[in-house]
Amino acid sequence: MQHLKWSVSHAVFVTEIDDEHREIFDVVGKLQTALAAGATSMELREITERLIACAQGHFAHEERLMRASRYGSFAWHKRQHDTARRRVQQLVPQIDQGDSAAGAALVEFLTSWLRDHTRLADRMLGAFLRNRNLGKLTIRATTKPTNQHHEDVAGR
Repeated sequence: MQHLKWSVSHAVFVTEIDDEHREIFDVVGKLQTALAAGATSMELREITERLIACAQGHFAHEERLMRASRYGSFAWHKRQHDTARRRVQQLVPQIDQGDSAAGAALVEFLTSWLRDHTRLADRMLGAFLRNRNLGKLTIRATTKPTNQHHEDVAGR
């Protein structure tokens, strides 16, 4: 399987969302690399905990934005988040028990899910937010990766 990387094809052109997506893509890539290298269960646990924290924080952020802006497709978008949450919750305990097949299944699921979700659901949300110029969102036309790193929102 090809290594997952964020690219402009995943951009929604809302700085905060694109930065969070980059971080999630990066952590999934680290999980993929760790699995291929035969990482220890402790190493895999650290990566999956970071992945969960990044995804939970990001989903909560998007859901707050959607509620605050009265986004019409909120329920549809949230159902997609809930699907990802459930799949991660199913597979992470198996990974913690040393099931490398579960790790590969998680990477495969997230690679496909992230590609599809960012390119459709998140782009729709990004366009909605940009068109309404809502909140303190910083919109930028360039989508070059930044060196800025965010703390885990879950404090892990």
